Formats: sequence, structure tokens, C-alpha cells
Amino acid sequence: ASWNWYTGSCGGTFVNTGQSINVNPTSLTTYFVRAIGTCNTTLCTSVDVTGQSSSTAPSASAVNPTICAGGSTTLNVTAGSLGTGASWKWYTASCGGTFLGTGPSIGVTPASTTTYFVRGEGTCNNTTCGQVTVTVQTLSSIIGATASPTAICLGQASSTLSVTGTLG
Repeated sequence: ASWNWYTGSCGGTFVNTGQSINVNPTSLTTYFVRAIGTCNTTLCTSVDVTGQSSSTAPSASAVNPTICAGGSTTLNVTAGSLGTGASWKWYTASCGGTFLGTGPSIGVTPASTTTYFVRGEGTCNNTTCGQVTVTVQTLSSIIGATASPTAICLGQASSTLSVTGTLG
């Protein structure tokens, strides 16, 4: 006698023979098995195997990829797909580095120019990371202004004006 495995129904589409077989379904599949021999053929029994899907690598973008210091922006997954039991995970520092949050979009307020990484993490796999950089521009600041000299004879001399500060 031999163990005969089928899909669709007992005696349906033949898969393989043996007490144990390896299968790789892409969706929920019901497998049927029965013993077939010289003396008898057994009744069938069945087992379900769920084909779980893998995630595909994302790409990411920022609503405002350049912001002013103190500003914020939203990061979005713009491509890729989530497989079985997966979610988008955001990181800073590196792919899988410092955890930032979960979801297809996340708000950030970086203090300096920062590269963010996102990947799908789930039951079947962790994808490679997509990344997006948010550039933070410094704010302009003024410390003071000076004139040299501060007293001049009208129409006969000039004064040099200077400002101290930084431009963003």
C-alpha cells in the first residue's frame, strides 16, 4: 500500500506519495490523503495548509523633505506591500536601528538632517529598507548691529554698518 496525497478532493489532483510530503502552497489549500493497496483503500482525511505571503520592499517619501529647524513633516510608504501578519516599521540610525514607530505614515520633527528607514516586518520575512532623508535648514538669527564710526559729519564722511548673526 502507499499513501496518496491529493488536492481538490480525495482522488482529485494527485500531488505525491509518501507518509510525509513537502508542499509550498500560495494560498489556503486543503490536502487529502488515503492509503491505496492490494487489500483495501482507506477513507480520506484532510488537512488545511495556509500559504502565507511575503512582504515586498518599500520606498518612502516625505511630504516636506526640506524643513526649517523646529518644523515637522510626514513620512509615507509609497510602494511595497505587506505580507501575512506584517506591518511597516520605521527606524533612524540604520535599517532595523533605533525604532521610531509603526504604520504606513509617521510624523517626525527632526532636530537636524536625518535619514529615516522603513521596512515590512512580518510572519514570512523582513524586507530590505526604503529610506528617505529630511533636510533641516537652520534658522536665521541676529545678535546685534554696529556702526563705525557712530558719529559722522553729514555729507562729508561715511559710516560702515555691520550685523552679527547667522543666516539659515
